[in-house]
Amino acid sequence: MDDARASPKVQLIMNACSASKAADVVLAVGAKPCMGCTTYEEAALTASLCDVTVLNFGTPTTAEIANAVLSAQNVVVDPVGCGLETRGRTVKEWLERRGAVARDASDVRPMRTVVKGNRSEIEALIELFAVNGSVGANLSVTPESSDGDCAEKDVFDALNQLSEKLGAMIVMTGSVDYVTTPRSTRVDGAPGNEAVHEFDAPILQKFSGAGCCLGAFLAATVPGSGLANARALRASCLVYRRIATDVVRLGNFSGPASFQVAFFDALASLKSYE
Repeated sequence: MDDARASPKVQLIMNACSASKAADVVLAVGAKPCMGCTTYEEAALTASLCDVTVLNFGTPTTAEIANAVLSAQNVVVDPVGCGLETRGRTVKEWLERRGAVARDASDVRPMRTVVKGNRSEIEALIELFAVNGSVGANLSVTPESSDGDCAEKDVFDALNQLSEKLGAMIVMTGSVDYVTTPRSTRVDGAPGNEAVHEFDAPILQKFSGAGCCLGAFLAATVPGSGLANARALRASCLVYRRIATDVVRLGNFSGPASFQVAFFDALASLKSYE
């Protein structure tokens, strides 16, 4: 399956605390969530029927289930907790195998991979893949993140190296969101690096699954070929942040729980942001 559909089918392989929230996000923006991932066979079949797969390595995703979607055409990967040694090893092995499968299939059909993680998760991947650089974050074995103080040039240098090693787009989230494209796949004239400084919304750090929901949002709102386009991914990240800041500005909530309700309601008005 490929490219734009008015209502894409999104396979969600999510961790336990964010599965229902991610499904609600996909529904809110007009796409169709598919949760089939209980067994290897079910996950592989569901991936073949969907336009895009979101693979979240948080509990209870197993290596077996992850390997079932190695050949999915479009995958958004969320390496939750990859600073933990055992999970980091699983994530690394999957990304290496995914890269090999994508290279073998390149003459037949494009396979697109987006790795979306917070700064701590990306720092862990940088170490796992022996990248000569850093994004200035502390490693974390939980979804918690920490913004660093690296210069933007140094951040992009590290992200570009990681992107090239993985053969994947990188979306690193935080107070600033960064998007990079592997140099080997950049189209002449297309930007390889993008950053989103606008619409920082710290309240997104106050409820579980906000980052996981962004992965689902990217999968549901960026059509197939756009997952290999830094500008398209940046635009989607920017809209997600803008919707959150608009909810804060309107003030129709009293805390993190009611913010989620207002935020999901606002996501359903996505067309007004286009």
